[in-house]
Amino acid sequence: MGCLCGRQSVVIQGQKFHLIRQIGEGSFSYVFEARNTADSHRYAVKKMSCHTNEEEKRARDEIENYQRFSHSNLVSLLYHDQVKYNPDAHVTSIVWLVFPYFKNGSLQNAFDRQTKFTTRVLLELFLSICEGVRQIHDKQMAHSNVMLLNNSHGIILDFGSMTPASISITNRSEAQQWQDWAEENCCVQYRAPELFHIETNALITSKTDIFSLGGILYACCFGKGPFDDVYSRGDSVALAIASGRIELPVQSSTYPTIIIDTMLSMLRTEPNQRPSINEVIDELSSAARLTMNIA
Repeated sequence: MGCLCGRQSVVIQGQKFHLIRQIGEGSFSYVFEARNTADSHRYAVKKMSCHTNEEEKRARDEIENYQRFSHSNLVSLLYHDQVKYNPDAHVTSIVWLVFPYFKNGSLQNAFDRQTKFTTRVLLELFLSICEGVRQIHDKQMAHSNVMLLNNSHGIILDFGSMTPASISITNRSEAQQWQDWAEENCCVQYRAPELFHIETNALITSKTDIFSLGGILYACCFGKGPFDDVYSRGDSVALAIASGRIELPVQSSTYPTIIIDTMLSMLRTEPNQRPSINEVIDELSSAARLTMNIA
């Protein structure tokens, strides 16, 4: 049973963690950099405050999603525990999750630092992310893509936003439910166009991940997403994404054509016209081999 031991420490599955500082925040969760008092190693500890049975189920589902996978590009859940409170209390329970700590921070941190990737590092990083996504798609799941950096490799986390790879929308209520979900879980600048206005009888597939990955590849190349400027101006991101127009900076010639062409194919507005994750990996692996041969 996880329990708080003073204001700055928590015991999770018999392991005591000293909470050092907050490093992240979600809709009903906080993430802390923490130190295990037994081995002095650093970890990331996520605190999820549940106020309803629905939120408790969401926390259980997230734990189950972590337990589905074991892959170097998918974050590992090391420990987890739950503290139950009186059902009449404002918070019904607190769920604690413990993960490895990655000192390099998130991929967004790298973009904010205006990190310039060489072609070789870019391909190594992005292919590692794609390998993680392939593991998720192989289990017929989809993910809204939150990334950490471990040197030149990407680590996918936040499995609370994972969904089935194929979702059939049968009525207006379901359409609104999934549209609300997308607004809560998918960064607007990287959101696939079919998630902005979901229609009855629509089929939502894992091609939404491909669109988001295309935006991430664009940001890896140019330091910001294809629709970040639209968002910054306060213009409609939904309209910009739906238009299908992708503006390439002057420095697009820095990278091989195969990278730019693959990225643009991933950002197509029609889901069926986007490549699969296997096709993306095949194309960019070819680019990686060519880069190594040139080097």
